[in-house]
Amino acid sequence: MNKSKSFSERDYIFVVKAFALLSIVAAHVATVPQNSPPWNVLLGYILSSIGSIGVGVFFLLSGYLYFRTTKTFCQFFYSKIRTILIPWFFCGTFLFLYVVLRKGGLNFYNWFTTLTVFSHLYYLTVLMNFYLLFWKLRNNNCFLIFFSCLSIISITLTGQEILDIYPYINPLNWALYFILGLLIRKYDLLEKLALFCKKWLVMISCVYVIILIIYLSWGIYISYWKHAAIIAELFAIALVLGLSSYCSGMKKTNWFVYLGKMSFSIYLLHTPFAGIITNLFNHFHLWYFTLFRPLIVILMALLGIEIVRYLSKKIKVNKIADILLGVYKTDRSRT
Repeated sequence: MNKSKSFSERDYIFVVKAFALLSIVAAHVATVPQNSPPWNVLLGYILSSIGSIGVGVFFLLSGYLYFRTTKTFCQFFYSKIRTILIPWFFCGTFLFLYVVLRKGGLNFYNWFTTLTVFSHLYYLTVLMNFYLLFWKLRNNNCFLIFFSCLSIISITLTGQEILDIYPYINPLNWALYFILGLLIRKYDLLEKLALFCKKWLVMISCVYVIILIIYLSWGIYISYWKHAAIIAELFAIALVLGLSSYCSGMKKTNWFVYLGKMSFSIYLLHTPFAGIITNLFNHFHLWYFTLFRPLIVILMALLGIEIVRYLSKKIKVNKIADILLGVYKTDRSRT
């Protein structure tokens, strides 16, 4: 792989993760009272539209990182026990108990479906399915093209409400973006895409804003499935790649990289903070802070995680705490 000296693939991916995380958190703080002022409803729709970007980006990155793993099948999935399964089930159980304390429903079925289907953690369920499905076929272009076509059909049928399948847990609704990641890695296109999207960032931004305005003028927000969703998602991904390339060229990129490294942990644990901030801001009608909700939630989650890490270090269980929280370590990889 021929990389220019100015392009750090590792740091760039962390910056992309930071923007994807911002999108996912935006989706979970976008609820505003329908009787609130029209501009607040509009801001909520904007947040919901931004919130429809992140999962596609994360699947693309997952496919990209997955393609060239050098581990055997057993080595790969054994590594996922530590880097994905343990933090997934630990943090998911913590979040489930948080919900149970407020709403009840403590039983195995609710616990299992919360961790695997009916929460933001569905992404990990689909991801593990992709790891299994594409293990032997990630180099087979015919299969990738065929599966991409199936994915496009599935997304379209989901948007038309023809498929009677819970859309978030349907792997076909996400396969297109995972396959794009595989192909980008296979043909070594990441740096070229990053530079291209940076070069045309203004135009890509304008197109995305126009798409957003069209949606808002229809009284709806951009979603993963409906109304030319694939086109909107692809332009959104290009926008994230371009912004990440632009930010990677700035002098102060360490914060973006740090946020990217912490993205998995924040993703796992941000929802209680998202619920608190959303309810608090809606109750006191703090509409002028609506667009800042994602940043506030990320900072709160980050602070909480770092406090736990600090205390765990004091009692010398920091290594265990980092595993349970899903904190990225430089000596290991998610691939």
